[in-house]
Amino acid sequence: MREIHLRWTAETVATSEYGPIAKIAHSLEVVGHLDIGEKGIRQLIFPQFCEGKGPQDLNDVPFLTVESELDGGQSGYLVVWNSHPLSIAAIRFSNIHIIPPYTYGGAGINITVRGVPSGISQFLKTCRELLPPDIVKVVEMEDDKSLIESILTPRQMECVKVAASTGYYDHPKQIKLRELSELMKIPRSTLQEHLNRAELAMMKWSGEQINSE
Repeated sequence: MREIHLRWTAETVATSEYGPIAKIAHSLEVVGHLDIGEKGIRQLIFPQFCEGKGPQDLNDVPFLTVESELDGGQSGYLVVWNSHPLSIAAIRFSNIHIIPPYTYGGAGINITVRGVPSGISQFLKTCRELLPPDIVKVVEMEDDKSLIESILTPRQMECVKVAASTGYYDHPKQIKLRELSELMKIPRSTLQEHLNRAELAMMKWSGEQINSE
């Protein structure tokens, strides 16, 4: 297993296809992937807008489409479709995973990619053809899965990640289970099962660690 950290500076972003975003948002933090299709990725983002700019200005960016604002815009979270060639290239590789949270915007682009060495090499080659990164940091990982990956399934991790980032685990809750299921476009009962199993697995692991001390 290998992991790479890629960074594009603000100067690089300003002269690229991401340039229009620089005038709208300092950064768009992607906290989760809600859907993946042939034409792009449906992302849950938390934006840091430039002064005088807002969600609808993102529709002026050729590869972004704002789908909705959570909680009527009060939470700050947005759901957008991203069809940039770099994003489409990333989803075409089945042996790599783009790790949220990551950011893109006027302040630069920072992403982490994890996968098998061959997939990482192919993706990096594609990046250098589309938009050469300014900094590439390679991290060799153990063959064993990371701790969280050994406890939860990929789907459970995605559900917990989105639930946590939207305030489902806050007290009081910032989003209800029904709203969360609508956001992720999966049945409420299925989402509840994913979260229950994830919570049970993590609590069981925590108990085992406490007992081993």
